[in-house]
Amino acid sequence: ALLGILLLNIIAFSGPLATYYDPSVGNEVFGLNLAVAMFVDIWAEGAFRAIFSMLFGAGLLIFFNKPDNDKKIPLRTLYYRRTWLLVGFGLFNSYILLWVGDILYAYGVTGLILYFFRNLSASRLAFCSMALFLLLCGIHTASYFGTKSLYIDYREAISLPEGNEMSETQSQSVEIWNEYLQSQLAAPEQIVFEMNTRSQGYLENFFFSAQINIIFQTVIFLFSAFWDAAAMMLLGMAFFKWGLLDCSRTARVYGAIALVGLCIGLPINTWETLTFVNSGFHFEWAALNRPTYDLGRLSLALGYLGLIMLICKIGVFKKMQRLLAKVGQMALTNYLTHSLICNFIFMGWGLGLAGTLQRIEIYYLVLGIWIFQIITSSLWLTYFRFGPAEWAWRSLT
Repeated sequence: ALLGILLLNIIAFSGPLATYYDPSVGNEVFGLNLAVAMFVDIWAEGAFRAIFSMLFGAGLLIFFNKPDNDKKIPLRTLYYRRTWLLVGFGLFNSYILLWVGDILYAYGVTGLILYFFRNLSASRLAFCSMALFLLLCGIHTASYFGTKSLYIDYREAISLPEGNEMSETQSQSVEIWNEYLQSQLAAPEQIVFEMNTRSQGYLENFFFSAQINIIFQTVIFLFSAFWDAAAMMLLGMAFFKWGLLDCSRTARVYGAIALVGLCIGLPINTWETLTFVNSGFHFEWAALNRPTYDLGRLSLALGYLGLIMLICKIGVFKKMQRLLAKVGQMALTNYLTHSLICNFIFMGWGLGLAGTLQRIEIYYLVLGIWIFQIITSSLWLTYFRFGPAEWAWRSLT
C-alpha cells in the first residue's frame, strides 16, 4: 500500500499539480509516455490509497485491543493523544516538507471521529462504509455532470463563426470555464507560475504550497477527503473484525476476493481510462469526476487485498514478504521520506528537476525509491525496534 501510493504521488511531485488528473496538462502526452500514464491509471489510481486507509482503520482496532492496565492514563486518552499527534505529523508533512497531497492530516481528523464507531459489529461498520460510498458516488457523479455542462457551454461559446460576437451568456460561460480551470490549477498562467516557483528556493515553495494546503485541508477535506478516508477506514475495521486481514480465513475465500475484485475493478478502470483518453482528456473524465470511480478503485483494492492474503496463506515469496513487512513497520517514516526525497529531487532548493522528466522517466525514480526503502527499512530494523517517526509518535503518545 505504501509503495503503491508513490506511483500516483510522484506525478504531483514531478510536475504541475494538475497533471495528477490530466497527463496532457502543459504538454502533449503520446507513445510510451501515454501507455505508462494509462497503465498507472488503470492499475493503481485510488486503489493503494484505499488499502492504506483500510489498514489505518484496522490499526485503530488493534490499538484498542491493547490491555488497559495503566489506570493513570486510560487507553482512550492515549488514543486521542496518538491521533492528535498524527494530525501534527500531517501538518509537518504538508507545511514543512511541502507535500500538498498529504493524507496524514485527513487520517488524523477522521480518526478522532471514528473512535465512536469502534464497538460496532463488522456488519454495521460495513453498512456505514457502504452508505459513505454511495455519498461519494453521488459527489463524483454530480461533479461529472457539472463539469461536462460547463465544458459544453464553453465549447459552444468559442465555436462561434468568425465575426460573430459572443452574447453576455456566452461570455459568462467562457469566464466560468476559465475559473474552473483555475480551481483545478490547470490554467496556463497558473502552470507557468507553479513551475517557476518549483525551480526556486524553499521559502518560495513554502508560501506557494501553504496556500494550496489550506484549501486542501478545509474545503476539499470537508467535501471529499473526509468521506473518502472514513468510508475506507470503516471498511478496514469491518474486515479486521471479520478476520480478513490476519490470514485466518481459507485460501478459497481470499482467492474469491482476489478474483471478483480484479474482474470487476480492471474492466471498469480500463473503460474509464480509455474514455478519458479518447475524449481528448476532457476534465469530466478526470479521476475524481468519474461516476464509477469508487466502484472501480474499491474493487481493485479488494482484488489486491485478496491476492496478498492468498500469497501469505499459501506461504510463497517468504523472503519478499519479510522485506515488505519491514517497510510496513516503518510506514510513517517511509511515507514522510517520500516527501523529503521527492521534493529534494524536483524543487529548486534541491536538484530542481521539476518538469524536466518524461512520464516514463519518473517511474525509474519510483523504482529507485522502492529499492532504497526496502533496503534501509530492513537495515534499520536490524538494530532498532521502531522507525524514527514511529519511535517519536510512540514516545510523544
